[in-house]
Amino acid sequence: MHNLLGAMNLAYNTTLKARARLELAQQGPSCSLPAPCEAVRLWHAIGNAWLLQSNNRFWVSIHCEDYPKGLLQLKDPPLILFGEGQRQLLNARGVAMVGSRNATRTGIGNAHGFAKAFAQAGWAVVSGLAEGIDGAAHAGALEAKGATIAVLGCGSDEIYPKHHASLKNQIIQQGGLVLSEYPPGTAPQPAFFPRRNRIIAALADALLVVEAALRSGSLITARVASELGRPVAAIPGSIHSSQSKGCHAMIKKGAQLIETAQELLEETLASLPESKMSCLPLLLQEDDSLCHTVLNCDMDTDTELDESLSRVLECLGHDPLHADTLAQQLGLSSDEALAALTELELSGLVLGESGNRWVRTNGVC
Repeated sequence: MHNLLGAMNLAYNTTLKARARLELAQQGPSCSLPAPCEAVRLWHAIGNAWLLQSNNRFWVSIHCEDYPKGLLQLKDPPLILFGEGQRQLLNARGVAMVGSRNATRTGIGNAHGFAKAFAQAGWAVVSGLAEGIDGAAHAGALEAKGATIAVLGCGSDEIYPKHHASLKNQIIQQGGLVLSEYPPGTAPQPAFFPRRNRIIAALADALLVVEAALRSGSLITARVASELGRPVAAIPGSIHSSQSKGCHAMIKKGAQLIETAQELLEETLASLPESKMSCLPLLLQEDDSLCHTVLNCDMDTDTELDESLSRVLECLGHDPLHADTLAQQLGLSSDEALAALTELELSGLVLGESGNRWVRTNGVC
């Protein structure tokens, strides 16, 4: 089963049910298969053409030696993967980061900061290249010049969302990895993304949910990770934010409440597979952890504020507050409050959310 057509026939032959294909795969690379159907031959032609376009592209079947060991723990592991980038990352130490597509600016900042810290500590950041938290996690790892793995819910030659094309290219160019279980030429479909999530969970050694609503697909990923015995953690948020309720529900059910990257890395090391222990990552130190700086709610600032701006900042908390409500509390006009908030935003001390609501930055950039 070391030829591409044979591997794709095992993975995609529609004349066989998925369970039957998995049972054949378990027999080993010499399993007997029916002749490739027309669809498999078409996918093979497209896939082969895509592979030949770059030396950075590859495929790996479930029978290959470097097939990701973590995926073998799944009940329905992908029988083939198409990748572009660093093949060595298939079995790298990694932390999965997932969360809401409709993330708040605070959530985006947290995802970026934690991913940067994980990458600086020598761990690959695994996510799904989606809008919101996923994109911020990849960007944070890239800023740290670290490794990041993007798992797609479409063919490896596709991109969703379209405006993440440059992010995908940057991942590849900076030594990261883009993976898909779907053959090149496969357009994104809603049903593909929940299945993509199981790969994210199994590929990594721990999972962090940054921000998620109660019905978020991130909770599916968390459930899979928990079933696989991976450490599962969540970042708490405002009790008034719908995008934090999924994280709070996870914490109530036993997920670890995480405030720093170091906390999750220490938890993960305790359960890290022996095959990944040969070169331990550099753990973050308590005094210089990036996330201690990013998430410190009482961080000092070199910006000297006049009395009126200080009053506005003191009144503003870490829950979103409407500008008109703030004005009423301070006895200001709406224009005066908005002018002060705009000046504070330019100083990097507050952030404007949707609906003219404002929050302290919490040190999030």
